[in-house]
Amino acid sequence: MNHPMYQNAVARPSTAIANRVLRNTYALLAMLFVFGAGTAWVAQAMHWRIGFWPFLIGIFAFSYAIGATRNSGWGIVVGFAFAGFLGVMTGANVDRALYQYGNGGELVAGAFGLTAFSFFALSAYAMNTKRDFSNMFAFLTVGVIVGIGAMVLNYFLAMPALWLALSVMFILLASGWIIWQTQRIVQGGETNYIIAATGLLADIFVLFNNLLHLLGFGFGED
Repeated sequence: MNHPMYQNAVARPSTAIANRVLRNTYALLAMLFVFGAGTAWVAQAMHWRIGFWPFLIGIFAFSYAIGATRNSGWGIVVGFAFAGFLGVMTGANVDRALYQYGNGGELVAGAFGLTAFSFFALSAYAMNTKRDFSNMFAFLTVGVIVGIGAMVLNYFLAMPALWLALSVMFILLASGWIIWQTQRIVQGGETNYIIAATGLLADIFVLFNNLLHLLGFGFGED
């Protein structure tokens, strides 16, 4: 995501501009989500998989590409490609849950319901609270760096307990990012709806996949 260091030194856009960015963000987010969900369905049906290293490299590559094309029409194209990438990863996790657990379908539905509720509740809170979350950026960024480092470490250690701890950590981080990003849009700090929509899309998919992991561990039936 693009977060200019000088953002506090410039005048904030008007409320009308902020509202337009918010509308455009949610319109694009809805289209990206539908495309990502469709890709996830195809990936699950076809039993597609993304390896750990291609997934990690893809995340960094798409982050760079979205930032580089955010002010052109190519940004939307890259955004849809990113949604498809997240969809393939999610479809693989859904397929794994359906294969591993007798109640896999219920777990997937539960994870989806919790994700939807969490996203709308966190967004509503961010839009209506008077509390300022602008200082969360550094904390959330450090959390992501630590989380990715722990993921790489656990790729070699393969400790189930650490995977569970990481799922909890990423759920909290995604929730924090949703609040921070939504408030930033509402307050006029983010004027690029491509950056905003793809960021929120990533948060939604992170929430879903990690909630599915936790529900599988806690309530999965063999």
